[in-house]
Amino acid sequence: MRTQLTKTIAATFAAVGLVTAAGARWQAPAPAPAQAPAAAPAPKTAPATPPAATTTAPAAATTAAFQPTTPAEKAVAVQVGEFVKAYEAGDAQALAALYADDAVIVDPDGLEIKGKEQIARLYAESFAVAAGLKLDAQIEALRFLTPDVARIEGRSRLATPAGDAADYTRYSGLLVQKGGKWTIAEIREYPAAAEDVEPYERLKDLEWMVGEWVNEGQHDKVTAEIKWADNRSYLVRTYAAELDGQKKSSGTMFIGWDPQSGQIKSWLFDSEGGHGEGVWTRTEENQWVVKAQGVLRNGLPTSATQVHTILNKDSVKTDAVDRILGGLVAEDVLDVVMVRKAPAPAPAADATRAK
Repeated sequence: MRTQLTKTIAATFAAVGLVTAAGARWQAPAPAPAQAPAAAPAPKTAPATPPAATTTAPAAATTAAFQPTTPAEKAVAVQVGEFVKAYEAGDAQALAALYADDAVIVDPDGLEIKGKEQIARLYAESFAVAAGLKLDAQIEALRFLTPDVARIEGRSRLATPAGDAADYTRYSGLLVQKGGKWTIAEIREYPAAAEDVEPYERLKDLEWMVGEWVNEGQHDKVTAEIKWADNRSYLVRTYAAELDGQKKSSGTMFIGWDPQSGQIKSWLFDSEGGHGEGVWTRTEENQWVVKAQGVLRNGLPTSATQVHTILNKDSVKTDAVDRILGGLVAEDVLDVVMVRKAPAPAPAADATRAK
């Protein structure tokens, strides 16, 4: 009976990233934080940006997206929209058609491609390697050098089909108008400075976790609350585990972007003095895999691979496999489900106040 309970509670910690790095005396130690998104960078792709013309990268400061107002500005913005549409469709010929015959593109590594034919080939080869990528391109500045020559600057976010961030770049571009039609004359892309990407942009695919969660059995109960830290720079999770109504363990986890490794990671500290770390990777639209490892307060190691599957907006299933607890191989824990707690009802109106 006790063995089953300790297994159940240890398993519950895995749900929604609640795996602890150190277990209390009443449970088998569970591995470090279960995590989820760390978008593996997409294969090198052809420039996914709309246009450029300088040898210096645009300013890195984050600015609001440009809002076109004049007919000319709107016409240029439409071309950027067509670029995004053709890119996401993987249509190399449609992309090439947006360029001038003698157009030039320069990627972040300085590789220069000239002419519409070479540009079409570049995109075709890129899409053959990495199809279905999602592109978000924002214009941050637009200036007309002449009535028929426009320069734009902005930034783009290229993501894998699952939707996780793969690459951020800044761009600057040059468009020219001939015969009433705008075409791309030049595109240059620059790596986005680390500080140019807001922490929230790195973590927003995990925003579904924010809220209160619970897994409750006959004798055990695990609750968790996930909130944004200031400036939405980290997700902060606090959890508590109870056995027969008595609190047995608790802990705090921080989930954030690690600029050194270029991955989403989490760091867990529990009430028993253990700690853990996890690396998150999004593998499907509704699934995250976390490679977690930790140390018990006695120095023994723990580790596991945790698979979090989003069943719907209010429930998540976790499987913890390849588990090492206290240096010993442990059996897999499967099908642990945590559900979102319903918001507390609004307080009833104070009837006596009306009297």
